[in-house]
Amino acid sequence: MVDTSGPSTPSSTPTASEGPRDRTPLTRAWISVALVPVFFFVAFAAAQGIYALTGYDPSAGATPPLWADLVAGIPALLILFLPCAGAVVYGLRARREGARVGLVPAVIGALVAVGGVLLVVLQ
Repeated sequence: MVDTSGPSTPSSTPTASEGPRDRTPLTRAWISVALVPVFFFVAFAAAQGIYALTGYDPSAGATPPLWADLVAGIPALLILFLPCAGAVVYGLRARREGARVGLVPAVIGALVAVGGVLLVVLQ
């Protein structure tokens, strides 16, 4: 005979994705912080590649025009913002779910994003 009385596991047993002790947002926030250096180098390579495609070499001492700076800087910032945004979003989500330490990766992500903007603007 087949038991049709209900689920085979008790309903009071929490699964891995339930409960107040769910660490997924906090883990994702710290993974995002760890990926910031990787994305920084990718953003730098992308900006240098775009400069090369436009025919300007800022490392040679020549000052490229504003349009070349914008064409190279905006995609580089967008690339750098990806892990920063993940750190902020998941860090704040973890804090909202009760992990007070979630504020740390959120602040780190926000500071790196602001630093990236300053780096591109003051270049």
